Amino acid sequence: MVEHVVLIKWKADVSEAEKQHLLESLKALRDQIEGIQELRVGHNFSARSLGYDAGLVVTFADVESLSSYGPHPLHQKVAVRLNQAADLLALDFHPL
Repeated sequence: MVEHVVLIKWKADVSEAEKQHLLESLKALRDQIEGIQELRVGHNFSARSLGYDAGLVVTFADVESLSSYGPHPLHQKVAVRLNQAADLLALDFHPL
């Protein structure tokens, strides 16, 4: 099992509608890309976030599934705009 975690810090010029659209687009990948076991995305509500506004957690069966996810055309369609709209911090790990 592999966990893929992304923290999202929106840029100042991104509208609320665009933020919501991007999060919904990420959520939709759950049913569109093979190898995703679970996908969760949402807005931050904690004061401990160090300025990050939203988060994404994707569970994959293995590293190969994660490796296929990155270049997948549907993921890339969302990722290109997300990288323009936000600063991102990503972490991939095997749960203990």
